[in-house]
Amino acid sequence: MIQKYNALTVFLLVLSMFFSSCEKEGKMVITPITDIRSISFKGFVLGDTLEQYFDGVKMRNFYGRAGFTGNITYENQDAIKMELKKKGTNEVLYTYGIEKDRDKDKPVRFFYDGKKVTEGYHYPEAIEEQEQIAFYFDFPAGMPVDIAYGDGSDINAMEYLAKNVQPKQWTEFIKIPQLEGEMYVFLLKAGKKEYLLENDAFSSVMSGGIQLPNKYGYPGGGVQSWYVGIVKDGTGKSAFFPQEDLVALFPR
Repeated sequence: MIQKYNALTVFLLVLSMFFSSCEKEGKMVITPITDIRSISFKGFVLGDTLEQYFDGVKMRNFYGRAGFTGNITYENQDAIKMELKKKGTNEVLYTYGIEKDRDKDKPVRFFYDGKKVTEGYHYPEAIEEQEQIAFYFDFPAGMPVDIAYGDGSDINAMEYLAKNVQPKQWTEFIKIPQLEGEMYVFLLKAGKKEYLLENDAFSSVMSGGIQLPNKYGYPGGGVQSWYVGIVKDGTGKSAFFPQEDLVALFPR
């Protein structure tokens, strides 16, 4: 069983070191708890919602950036079977045995690409003085975009990184050499000289840590892989959120 950290949890966990109660055929059965260990999960779920199960019992849902830190209780020496299933189905996409003596400081990592679950996210090796960036736009159907960069002063002076990028599809890793100054990434309506959101440069610029290399500042040589969502802000306008760099979530 997983519990979050708080004062009540600590009390209950200490108590559960002695007993764990469950009901079987209408009668209470006392099962001893042999140990309690800390556990954490870090991952990313693309496109669907995954359900997490422990020994056949559903624990929680994961969508997008997945993270949890808590405790796990063992009734014996057996590993606890974690399963990840696509929400609403019995299809098991991933099975992982959580051993009692596992390294408690090492999180259980997983990445779901919309088809399969792996223990990590794979990306290319770095190239000196050349940035590599991939994009995934979790936008509504029928909302293709052009990806461009510039200083934001003139939409007609934009340089393009990719055109007609469809929602829910990864681009290739785009190789970008050092540029002649600090530039920003903007999203435009596909095939038009028009900013994607509200036709406004400020609303349509990607923030959240994305970097382009330039000769006078950041030299490049890194790898970035950006998942970009879209939501309505407090005023009802669309905004890019979340913006997650999967490379940062899955360091080597």
